[in-house]
Amino acid sequence: MATGPCGLACDACGLYNRGKCASCGPGNSIEARAKINIQEQLGFRCPVLACAITRNIDYCSRDCSEFPCSRYERGPYPLSQSFLQMYRRRSGPQH
Repeated sequence: MATGPCGLACDACGLYNRGKCASCGPGNSIEARAKINIQEQLGFRCPVLACAITRNIDYCSRDCSEFPCSRYERGPYPLSQSFLQMYRRRSGPQH
């Protein structure tokens, strides 16, 4: 299943299934580098994808000790504030 570093499953997205969007792929993937290059050409850069590539991690919540971070707090996507709060609660005092 195609999944971005943010944890969103591309296979569940209508845009992806209609060929309107390509998967970001894990942060270490060829797909991720291709996606960020296309975004930069369009004048946009997903901060979550860019960070995963820079930190050399595949998936934020699984691989990054700083998840959830300010990149998730600032943006209107990809995860809701209530999910982030729940994640912190369940993760314990380190978050």
